[in-house]
Amino acid sequence: MENLKPQSVHKVLATSYLTYFLLCSIGLCLSIFFPIKFSVPNASLFATLCFILGPALMSWAQITSHIFEKVKIQTGVVCFNKGPYRYLRNPTQLGLVILVLGYAFATGTAMLFITTGVAYILSNIFFKKHESILADKYGEAYLKYKASVKKVL
Repeated sequence: MENLKPQSVHKVLATSYLTYFLLCSIGLCLSIFFPIKFSVPNASLFATLCFILGPALMSWAQITSHIFEKVKIQTGVVCFNKGPYRYLRNPTQLGLVILVLGYAFATGTAMLFITTGVAYILSNIFFKKHESILADKYGEAYLKYKASVKKVL
């Protein structure tokens, strides 16, 4: 019999983030067998900026998500348009991409750039499922938000 219980948003996101981790790990392993390096002027500066901006964006998004949940529990009002969510619908995903790109800049490993791109494309499959769950759960409130805010900057 088919499982009729709706899938958890958190489970979908965790799977997406695990996919990022696995593909980035594969990229690092492939860089051993295919040592394609690149050089970018000021790569260490770009890496440092990515190491700061990526986790900062992810943290801001997670803090905002917890605030959303508290407001919903206390007032019954569903609000999506605060914090980084005012600008894009999945800031944690963007923060993760920025962080991994920081590692690619720091190591100069082309394979890590390639697998980060593949991970981003695959994560969009999970993001569509994530949005479908939110649309089912919150209905018109989420659909209005989705129509007004870009997926990515």
